[in-house]
Amino acid sequence: MNMLLLDKNDFVSPVRVSISGRRFTRLKDFIHIDIGKNIKAGVRNTSCGTAVVTALTSESAELDYTPLTPPPPAPPLTLIIALQRPQTFSKVIHSAVTIGIKKIHFIHTFKVEKSYWQSSRLLPENLQEEIDLALEQSADPVEPQLFFHRRFKPFADDELENIAGNSLRLFGDPAGTAPVPVRGTPVTLALGPEGGFTEYEINTLKEHNFNAMSLGTRILRTEFALAALLGKLLF
Repeated sequence: MNMLLLDKNDFVSPVRVSISGRRFTRLKDFIHIDIGKNIKAGVRNTSCGTAVVTALTSESAELDYTPLTPPPPAPPLTLIIALQRPQTFSKVIHSAVTIGIKKIHFIHTFKVEKSYWQSSRLLPENLQEEIDLALEQSADPVEPQLFFHRRFKPFADDELENIAGNSLRLFGDPAGTAPVPVRGTPVTLALGPEGGFTEYEINTLKEHNFNAMSLGTRILRTEFALAALLGKLLF
């Protein structure tokens, strides 16, 4: 935990918060809090600052919060990614949120198993926990927007243009030749399932002016491909 993520309902006064449950356990076990300890904190979707421990019990802590700075800027990138198998889905969420992506669209493609949509990882409470852990890791209190599209063709026909807008449009493909864009260029990046996009899906993306970008001939796991592509595009 690199930042204590606070919600508005944690505040028991204009400056004082009360923390219990998972966050208190992590503060106790990993940060070893004590009275007077100053820790990095942030209020969800609002500000970054510091919090000073003012009271402790065996199950909760009270802290005084001081806002100091706005949240870190988000990279100009929108991610479109095929829904992954549950274990990989969690890794994708963590990687994308940690790097600061604020709009993530999960889509169904031909090689996505329909059972993935029934995973408990997609339940709101489990999604929220994954997001919160990534926000705490990256010290960024601003939540991403997650969207789920269960049919590829309606998504491509009805929503893709509005999502991509005036951004540079790229998709991951080993045969891609698109150059790395200038840093700071708004990008919409599409990634397929581990088996890749089908020819029909690739042609559909190309019809919407998406160009293929490659990491080389090696076939990578989705979470590694995502991290590598984000590294090329953002840093």
